[in-house]
Order: sequence, then structure tokens, then C-alpha cells
Amino acid sequence: MAKITKNEQENLVKNYTKKPAYSNSRLDAHFVCTSNPKLSFDAMTIVGNLNQENAKELSKFMSIEPRVRLWDMLQTKFKAKALEEKVYIEYDKIRSDAFDRRNMRVEFNPNQLTHDEMLWLKKNVIDYMEDDGFTRLDLAFDFEDDLSDYYAMSDKALKRTVYFGVTGKAETKYFGSRDSDRFIRIYNKKKERKDNADIEIDAEHLWRVEIELKRNMVDYWNDCFNDLHILKPAWATLESLKEQAMVYLLLNEESKWGDLHRNSRRKYKQIIQEISPIDLTELMKLTLKENEKQLQKQIDFWQREFRFWK
Repeated sequence: MAKITKNEQENLVKNYTKKPAYSNSRLDAHFVCTSNPKLSFDAMTIVGNLNQENAKELSKFMSIEPRVRLWDMLQTKFKAKALEEKVYIEYDKIRSDAFDRRNMRVEFNPNQLTHDEMLWLKKNVIDYMEDDGFTRLDLAFDFEDDLSDYYAMSDKALKRTVYFGVTGKAETKYFGSRDSDRFIRIYNKKKERKDNADIEIDAEHLWRVEIELKRNMVDYWNDCFNDLHILKPAWATLESLKEQAMVYLLLNEESKWGDLHRNSRRKYKQIIQEISPIDLTELMKLTLKENEKQLQKQIDFWQREFRFWK
């Protein structure tokens, strides 16, 4: 890692803690624009290696630090939660050697950390690691619109799971596999905040499109959904009743895509795109482009080492 001065450190932290602005761009006439999304990294996992000396020093520090709850502590491993349970830390040398992977992992949501907490985590935990890097980044796009009728479609096959609320409307949609390098969630953020934290959101609607990137995909966070379309298909506008019925079936029964010949799959994907006046991914791409430098500063903050602390 490159050395950084104290002034550079303060600038990085100030830049990092600025909230990304709403996008002011407008889509071209082909797209009907809903409200512009707010964009942020919503989860991060950083892994690295602790050498024997740093492992001993870090475990000693955490055993007396009041902001850390330490357990499962042995000579070659420990687990901890820090900063009021907002950060999870795990070190396991034996397991990492057995699976040929880095021996320490730190998981957190940067949106939940204050300015001082970020500095504390960087100085007292992450900077002890060597050969560190990201293995998970979550991009979160927040829309003040109802996305219950939207459908994610990719050039690649995507498993689709939908959970409905008591009203019969979709509240959570998963696209892809949890074990894959990219996993997509579309969910009612307003309801999630009310149910899990009893927080009332003033906006009439608040839905989140969350793209979870793992392993090799984290290196392509700024170019991670070129093959993706998040659409609101107007299937009833089709003139052919046969095509209406088929499109409705494919939108609601994901397994039926597998019954189609590849030429038919291509045909109906094209139809679905043509009858969808809104493609949220175009707006998401514009928003990501406008916030790319700010997001890169956040990544730089966690990856650059503040040597003057040591």
C-alpha cells in the first residue's frame, strides 16, 4: 500500500463521508424516467492476512478494547464484533491454510459507520492486514417509486424468486443464486425499515435495487450490469392474445423459460424489452457514471494504509 499523509487522510475521510448526490441526468425519449435513485455501497467485505506478530498484537488490543466483543479466542483464531455490533471480524489461520485463502475477514456496512468509527476501524483493524482486498461489494440504488411490478432479465440465465405480502403484491424479488458472483435483490425498503427497525419513511414509496458482487466481480463494480435489464413490461399492450398469454406466463413462471427453444427465448426476451417503456438499468448506469469518482474514493480510503498511525 502507498503511504499517506495526515492531510491526505483527512481529505479522504471528508470525501468518503459525503453522501452521493441524486443524479440530475434525464434519459432520452426512449425511456420514461421515474425518480432518480440514490446510490451507495451498502455492504463491504475486506480480507487479508495477519502475520503472527500482528495477530498477537491485534488480539491483545481487542481483548481490552471496550468497543469490541471478542469470543472464540485461541492462539490461531478469534471472532469479534465491534462498534456496537456494526462490524464483524474473524481470524482463522488453520482454516485459511487448509483452504489456501487469506486468514482474516472484516464485514461491515459503511453507511452505518460515523466519521470517527471509520477512522477507528481503519487504524485499529484493517491496517493490520497484509495482501488485503475486497471480496464483496454491494451497490444499492434507492428509488422513491413502487418497483413491485418490475422484472429483471439478463442475457444470461437468472434464477428468480419472489415473495409476496399480505396484499398480494410482490415485496421482495431475488434474481440469481446466492452462491454466484452476482446476486440481485429488489425489495420494499420502506416496509423493511418499518418491520426490522420500526423506522417510518416519509416517502410514499422507497424500493431498493441491490447488486451483491463477490469474488472476481468486485473488480467490475463500475461495469457490473451491462447484460441486465430491469423492466416494467406492459404485457397487455400486445395485440396477439397468444403473445399476451405467453409473455404473462414467462413473467410469472420462471421455469417455463427452460421449456422454450433458444430461438423462442430470444424472441420473447426481445418482445419483453420492446413492450417495457421503462428500463431502470439505463438510469442506474447514468447514476453510477456520475457517482463513480466518489465511490472510487471510498474504495481508496479502505485500501490505502495510514502508516503515520503505526
